[in-house]
Amino acid sequence: MDNPEITPEPLPFRRPADYYSSPVQEVRPIFPRWVPFGCGTAAILLIILLVGIAAAASSGAFAGLFDYMFASMQSEVDKMMTPDVKPPQKAAFDAEMKAMRAGVRDRRLKMDTLQPLMRTMRDVVADERVTPAEVDQLTRELHALNTSPK
Repeated sequence: MDNPEITPEPLPFRRPADYYSSPVQEVRPIFPRWVPFGCGTAAILLIILLVGIAAAASSGAFAGLFDYMFASMQSEVDKMMTPDVKPPQKAAFDAEMKAMRAGVRDRRLKMDTLQPLMRTMRDVVADERVTPAEVDQLTRELHALNTSPK
């Protein structure tokens, strides 16, 4: 009796054994070949850009921007002052703040020297009200910054 070779019907899915025994060229890559190089290059350029911006900021290249930032902070602190803050206290604070902004604009004050003031200002305005004692504290710190040797 003649036994013809029986061929099974193809399956509607790919068996794991077929997948792992197939040649590598048959499998299409998920991403195009240039993607790793393009993303890596973009990441390197982004890091270089961030380092450049940080270096420019620390050298005082953005003095005008920092002056604007401190002007808006000054107006916000003025709005948060409680009614018991006396006009001479407010005037002294505004004068010291104006002198500090001029020092930043003229690049006499470096950003690292302003960090303690920034922390104090953050702590003072955290509760959204500035008391006379807090105004005096800010004025003293501003005066110390303005009169420190450059």
